[in-house]
Amino acid sequence: MAGGDPALLAAAHQALQGTVGSFVWQEQRYVAKRLQAKPPLFLEAPLLAWCARRLAGQPLRPPALAADATYERRRLQALAAAGQPVPPVLAWDETLMVLPHWGRDGFAVLKGLEQQQRQPFLRQRVEELARFHAAGHWHGGAQIKNLLLREDGSCWRIDFEEAALERLPLALAQAYDLVLFLNVLPLAGPIDETESRALLPALLAAYFASHPAAPVRQCLTRMLPWARRLRALARPFRRLSRKSVRRAEILIDCLEAFLVPPHA
Repeated sequence: MAGGDPALLAAAHQALQGTVGSFVWQEQRYVAKRLQAKPPLFLEAPLLAWCARRLAGQPLRPPALAADATYERRRLQALAAAGQPVPPVLAWDETLMVLPHWGRDGFAVLKGLEQQQRQPFLRQRVEELARFHAAGHWHGGAQIKNLLLREDGSCWRIDFEEAALERLPLALAQAYDLVLFLNVLPLAGPIDETESRALLPALLAAYFASHPAAPVRQCLTRMLPWARRLRALARPFRRLSRKSVRRAEILIDCLEAFLVPPHA
C-alpha cells in the first residue's frame, strides 16, 4: 500500500540506486531509503529471552509492530504521531520511504567542537534521550551518529530498524539505548581518555536527573557482573585493539563507579 505524494514517490524510485540516497525534486532535497526486513539472527529469540529474565527480571513482551520490511516506516510514523522528534515520512510504499533531507549527523558535529563545547553538546543530547525514554519510548539505534542536527537547532532521531528489540522489557531496551549512546564516545575524534573518564559520569548523572528511572538503573546494575567479566577477558588484547577494548574498559569503569557505592 502506498501513501503520501505519489509524484515524490515515483521520483524517489527513479533516483535511488542503493539502499539509502539523497535526491532533488522540485528544487527540494529528500532522502529515500529502501525498506528491507532484517532476518533473525541465530538463537536470537532465546538470547533475548535470557537477557530479559537476567537483566530485567521479566519475560519478553509481545511485539507492538510486525517485524516485516515496513517496520521502520511504521515506527517512524507512530513516533511522529506521538509528537516525538523523528523525520516525517512524506511518501512510501512496501519497498521504499521518502523523508526530508536531514541535517548533519551528531558525530560529525561532535568532531568539530572544541573541548569546552563538547560536554554541553553531549549533555543536551543525553537529556533528549532521557526525555524520549520518559515518554515511554526506546530507540534501538541511539548512537550519536543517528541523531541529526538541523539548521533550526532541532534534532531528529533516525534508524529504527531493530525490530527484534521490540520484545525486550522497556527498561532493558532503554538501558541498551543508554549504553549504545555512551559506548561510542570514549576516544571518539579528539576526545582522549582523561576527558572520556570525566565526560561519561557527567552524562550518566544528566540522564538520570532528567529521567530518574529505577528500572533502567537496575538493568544497568545487573549488567555489571557480565561487563566485568568481559573487561577481564578483553584486557590481554588491549594492545592489539586500537580503540574498541580501551573504549569498553572506560565505559565499564565509569558505569561501575556511577552505579556502585564506594563502600560496596
